[in-house]
Amino acid sequence: MRESDEYFEVTWDTNCEPLAKYCLDEWLLLPEYPVLYGYFQFVYLTNRSMNEFKINVAPDFVCFDAQKCPILLSRIIPIEIIDGLTCCRIFDLIQVQTIQHFHQLNINFSFIYSQCATTSNEKSCKNSSYFHCNQSLKCISYNRVGDGFKDCFYNEDESFPTCHLNDSNRFMCMSDPNKCLLPVAIGNGHKNCPKGEDETVENIYGIQQPILFFRICQFLKLVSPANGIETYHTNCEWWPCNNPYTSCNTVWDCLNGIDQFNCPGISCSLNEFECRNNELNLTYCLPFVHMFHKRKDDCLKDRYIFRIYFDNGIHDISKYYYSFNKSKCINDDNLCNPHSETTNVQEDVCIQNPIRKLILSPTTVHMVNNNNTYLCTIEYPTKSHYSSNPRFLTPLRLGFFPSTTSTTSVENILDKYENKKNIPMMNTTLAWYCHYGVLTLFKGVNQTKACLCPPNYFGSQCQWQSQRVSLTLQFRMSSIIDFAVVYQLIIMLIDEQGSIASNHEQRMYMPARDCKTKFNIYLLYPHRPKHSSTNYSIRIDLFDKSTLDYWTSWYLPIPFQFLPVNRISTQLIIPEIRENTVCTLSCGEHGRCMKYANMNNLFFCRCDQGYSGTFCNITHQCQCSNDSFCLGSSICVCPLNKFGSRCYLKRSICQSMNNTCQHNGLCIAIGDRINLHEFICVCKETYQGERCQNKNTQIDISIDETILIISSSFILHYIIAFHQSIKHERMTTLKKIPFGYNTMTIYTRQPFNILFIQIPDGNYYLTVLRETYIPSEYIHTQVLPKNRCYPVLDLFNDTFRQYEYLRRVKYYPLLCRQDPQLMCFYDEYFMCVCDSDRFSNCFEFNNTIKYNCNEKNLCYNDGQCFLNNETCPTTFICVCNDCYHGKQCQFSTSDFIFSLDPILGYHIKPSISLHQQPFIVKFSIIITTIMLILELIMGSLSIATFQVKRSREVGCGYYLLASSISSMCMIIVLTIKFWQLVLSQMSIITNRSLLLFNCISIEMILKSCLASSEWLNACVATERMFAIIKNVSFDKKKSRIVAKRVILVIIILATITHIHDPLYRQVINDLDGDQERIWCLSQYSPALTKYNIFITLFHFLVPFSINLVSAFVIIIGAARSRVNVESKLSFKQHFRLKLKQHKNIIIAPSILLVLGLPHLIISFTSGCMRSPRQSWLYLIGYFVSFIPSMSTLFVFILPSKNYKSEFDKMIQRWIRRFRRRS
Repeated sequence: MRESDEYFEVTWDTNCEPLAKYCLDEWLLLPEYPVLYGYFQFVYLTNRSMNEFKINVAPDFVCFDAQKCPILLSRIIPIEIIDGLTCCRIFDLIQVQTIQHFHQLNINFSFIYSQCATTSNEKSCKNSSYFHCNQSLKCISYNRVGDGFKDCFYNEDESFPTCHLNDSNRFMCMSDPNKCLLPVAIGNGHKNCPKGEDETVENIYGIQQPILFFRICQFLKLVSPANGIETYHTNCEWWPCNNPYTSCNTVWDCLNGIDQFNCPGISCSLNEFECRNNELNLTYCLPFVHMFHKRKDDCLKDRYIFRIYFDNGIHDISKYYYSFNKSKCINDDNLCNPHSETTNVQEDVCIQNPIRKLILSPTTVHMVNNNNTYLCTIEYPTKSHYSSNPRFLTPLRLGFFPSTTSTTSVENILDKYENKKNIPMMNTTLAWYCHYGVLTLFKGVNQTKACLCPPNYFGSQCQWQSQRVSLTLQFRMSSIIDFAVVYQLIIMLIDEQGSIASNHEQRMYMPARDCKTKFNIYLLYPHRPKHSSTNYSIRIDLFDKSTLDYWTSWYLPIPFQFLPVNRISTQLIIPEIRENTVCTLSCGEHGRCMKYANMNNLFFCRCDQGYSGTFCNITHQCQCSNDSFCLGSSICVCPLNKFGSRCYLKRSICQSMNNTCQHNGLCIAIGDRINLHEFICVCKETYQGERCQNKNTQIDISIDETILIISSSFILHYIIAFHQSIKHERMTTLKKIPFGYNTMTIYTRQPFNILFIQIPDGNYYLTVLRETYIPSEYIHTQVLPKNRCYPVLDLFNDTFRQYEYLRRVKYYPLLCRQDPQLMCFYDEYFMCVCDSDRFSNCFEFNNTIKYNCNEKNLCYNDGQCFLNNETCPTTFICVCNDCYHGKQCQFSTSDFIFSLDPILGYHIKPSISLHQQPFIVKFSIIITTIMLILELIMGSLSIATFQVKRSREVGCGYYLLASSISSMCMIIVLTIKFWQLVLSQMSIITNRSLLLFNCISIEMILKSCLASSEWLNACVATERMFAIIKNVSFDKKKSRIVAKRVILVIIILATITHIHDPLYRQVINDLDGDQERIWCLSQYSPALTKYNIFITLFHFLVPFSINLVSAFVIIIGAARSRVNVESKLSFKQHFRLKLKQHKNIIIAPSILLVLGLPHLIISFTSGCMRSPRQSWLYLIGYFVSFIPSMSTLFVFILPSKNYKSEFDKMIQRWIRRFRRRS
């Protein structure tokens, strides 16, 4: 016996024998307990013949528990009470004595079950919190009164005036003030209020409920609802009659039928009605221009239109008939005012007519003549009741944005390789012979039958179930899914000692493909029947199939060991990194203690190949191939290119020399037990198809600069519209535009109709519209501020904002018509697109989804983390706070304001030539080159000047000589660093060792040289200050000795204070959008960060302060000393004279002060470079910070008489040498 959709069918086997032959009892009870239809037990007498069964399947008696169903006692004559059950003949319950089909029993006993469930014999309720059904004599909870379900047989619970209960949580029906419904009755599909307002209200307890957009203003009623209740059919004066939801629905919503034009399945040409005359067996194609409505004398009495008329246009019939072609839209005045001959204003949209409407379909067409002869009936290929069936988003009339030149139909590449097989008809009697097995027939006269049973069944006809564990497993990644990773799952039964049973199952798991897959697996117990003394559990091992490296294991207990079939369903999380937990379980020399990923305190020994047992102390012969992994004596984990129980069979289809996948796709053979040539291709981003043979749709999106300033990271929402009876789907992905670019390129293999991009937690922008998806299309589009989708409340005035939600939605089409530039808008539930007809095509769109990374934030430094999918994420982006950058916001500019990498690195574009680089890069190249050339010239001149002994009579000469050497070294190292940064970001230098060596050494040398120069210049100012103060008592010899020692101390101090930098500096790979970048950065601990800030400021501020103080001390000290000698002049006059006399001493520290100001200002005002868009300020400040060290010639030599004299002599010597050689 099997159940079909509508009734039970019985297939009688000719070999059936009577029950009495095998049953010794007088009767057969079915089932064993009275649970059939909730209360009953059928009794069949065993002496019934097979012929009697064929004409009557009704039982001989029916038994039930009278206490549970007392209402039946008044209808029956009890025969006997068996085991406490009251039995009666079936005709006491059912009037019909003969029942030929089981479905008749089902119908009758379903009604009897309803009686038993909703009646009792309770005269009153003992508990005051219960409601008493007076007629049904049943007590129910007050929580079931007014819930929309019939709990009392005579409906007392639903007819009770529930508003008297004073329950504030109930909904009061406006059409019946005494009826208050529980929340469960609201929107349950049944009209529980007299006028159905419980199904139309949109605001329940302050929470707006989503409405069905396709139902708005559809099938308008002639009478508006009373009591001012807003329904789907009120206030429709702005709703167009021809829209994607009325198009081709077989009902004329527009009086001229334009909403039924050009529908699929119509054989007529455009703008023609297909009309059928079945009597003549003729089909007509009636042109729109020859169709007419008959004018009406009294529209108040004659509201319905049943006929339309056809005329060939020879005679003028406009007095009595109105032509469809006379105006685009037909309104009341056209049909009801026969004296009106004015032509309608050609509106862009025809509005709904809530009073008169052609409501019948099919519609009869008659000739315009004296008899109005019947011509034909308009019929449609599809008959649907759209008032009850939902209609979802349709791409109809969406249009194409941006426009496309391709209008040809393209073959659906998704169906290109679909295998269509003709399944032969089967004999249903034979099909059920083997139950769940496969029947095989051997040729011959008798056609001997044999059954091939699946593992979970056995017996000659597969009639017995094997004792087994039925597993439903789903695996999820704990991190972002890698498209290329492939795992192998080994599901095993283990006994109490941890030994692996012989029965196991293997499955290949690809996270990118199987993330949402539920694996249904059977594990048979090793013995039949199962040993009751042995308890089993399940262990699941996971291996990386590409490398055969062990990854992790899970443990699943089997809770009820006595059950013949144990069903377990669970979800397991794959850890991000391989299991490497240290545990204390002793596993000997040939095993390793491992922790189960889903059990915190449960461990096991994972044995080496060739060993097994609880402690890996049992050896076994491994028969697996050499390149496979031997997990047990009968378990082999095969590599990607092999299969079989011992992994000796090769998959030639996926060999590297014969890659079946095109365009460098990854070929993965599937360990299918039937098809030896089964494989899948993991395609690159730009290709798709069974063999990666088809190019994906490429979309280049140019983002307006005003939008890029807000964010360079975007969320992309693809909307896929199906047939109107299938709800649309939404896919989300993430994309980041590299700095310096304004275009993102995306590839999609999924057909789509609408594409939005969204700023994270910000605005939506309509990007692409495709009424028809074109595979392998190239789309170039722009995202401009005009593409923005506005919140709908921003578009309405105060009057419309105050309307309730359902009424406000009815004015959405008006928004599209009033603003031709408006492309889209959204509200709490819908996203609306203004289509090619300026209709607001709205669909459900949850704009409150938070694409955060749940509890696991993959971004550092409080960056916002966004996943493209909550359950199966394939990518993520981080929106960084100010002063942070990197794919995971892991890099900061707070502590490295004057480091060239974060300032200039993002501006250097990889894989393009120097002349195509941005202007800021070219400018930096020019500045660096000029600085190098100038320093080589000026540094050489300075060094040559101070090599003369007369220039080193005092310590200043030694300081300036060391400073000149340090400055030249610094600029050379700066040039090397700059070009390494440029060439590494352009992917020209890729040698990791070279990059690491330069990264560690160059930055430290650069910082040390810069700090040394600052201090040496400060030492010059300090010595000059002491020379002025001591005047004639200044000891030149001692100053030279001190200078040599101080120079050594400064070099050592500058080096030691920066020694931490190379220890924490490393070369780091990072992604900027799709571009891979190489950074030379140091990552400090918080304490070391503070130290680094202190050292950086110390090496700058202290020399800066020394220069500042020295300048003032020199002038003021000299002026005061002259006041004591020459009292005739005032202090101010002496100050001016000394300022003029010692201007060379003042110029040096003054220039150093001015050149050091940018460094000082940027350090204390900004604190960090907030984004790469602020690079100009920091780049200029960075280069300016080297100028003081380069200015020895102009700051110290040329203003000084002594140094300039030696400089001039040196130049003269060089000139004379040059002349002699020439």
